[in-house]
Amino acid sequence: MDNAPAPAPSKATRFGSIATKVISVIAILVIAMIFIGQKLMMGTKYKVSDKESVNYSGNATEADAKNLDEALKANGYMSGKNAVDVLLKKDDKEGTVVSFVGEWDWKSEQVVSAFQQIGEDIAA
Repeated sequence: MDNAPAPAPSKATRFGSIATKVISVIAILVIAMIFIGQKLMMGTKYKVSDKESVNYSGNATEADAKNLDEALKANGYMSGKNAVDVLLKKDDKEGTVVSFVGEWDWKSEQVVSAFQQIGEDIAA
């Protein structure tokens, strides 16, 4: 039976252990920042259908999101057929901002005209 103390870890082993811990903490912080940033950008989700939602943030309320959904449904935009997210943000600095997230051909004059018309229709 040998009661000799275990050898002390080398400097390289200690440095590797510290570096691994620091990298792990940094990775966790980056992931948290991405999650929080996305949450701030997207806001609170108002689910319209399994494929559609209105995400509201700033001073916008769920009632505002519901009203926007109703206006978009009346315009034929929210039909339940396509995966669509609409972002609604209200604040004192920028006013009201509505953004449409989806796959459209922005080079198509018809698409651009349709979104201009939607903008005019929901502005009220």
